Amino acid sequence: MKTQLAAVLGMALATAGCATNRGPALGARELVPPQSGIYVGSLYYVAERPTAQLETPTSLESLCDTRPDLTVFGIANPTVQTVADINLLLDTRLQGSLSGLSTKLISLGLSGNVSDYYEYKLTNVTKYTISEVSAETVFEGLLKDPKCRRGITRHKNEGIYQVKATYVGDLVFQRKQGIGFDASVTAKLGQIEPTVKSTFSRTLNLGFSGKGLVFSFVPILRTPAS
Repeated sequence: MKTQLAAVLGMALATAGCATNRGPALGARELVPPQSGIYVGSLYYVAERPTAQLETPTSLESLCDTRPDLTVFGIANPTVQTVADINLLLDTRLQGSLSGLSTKLISLGLSGNVSDYYEYKLTNVTKYTISEVSAETVFEGLLKDPKCRRGITRHKNEGIYQVKATYVGDLVFQRKQGIGFDASVTAKLGQIEPTVKSTFSRTLNLGFSGKGLVFSFVPILRTPAS
């Protein structure tokens, strides 16, 4: 099961043009910037019109107390699935930027592409998830909390989402390992590296390092019907 999941995700992310960002390719919504402290089962809100679409990246604000331990609701904690590494250089939003960076490499006398010199990826990726039935049980339990009910009322016209699953990983940006760059190449990479970093940051709204970050989540829309 884990092997099949990893293979499917790897194919989805390696196929050019299959998605504009990594969220929908995972059946999830991208969290920008990635952050810690987003828990499966908990409720969050976004200052936006409620939507079930996954294409638009977003950030989350806690609606009521987060619950990392779901056994208090009488259900098991999230199951854990290993997911293949995600090569961020394959993100379709970067394609135009990578072309421009390749031109800069050539101007410095360096051949090839940015991917020949750098790695930018999410690694040690894990999916934490609960079933729809368990999510419903947790939601019903949260509704017993007056603070949660008041929070839902305050944000009744905005996007309220319960997190059914999270994708957690380590963000890595580094020069390619195992390649012996000579002093001349190393010096030239030192000239272009700040530009590479700023281009990636501007395009994907990501940093360059971080461990245990939630970068995508599977939402269940919980905004009350009007």
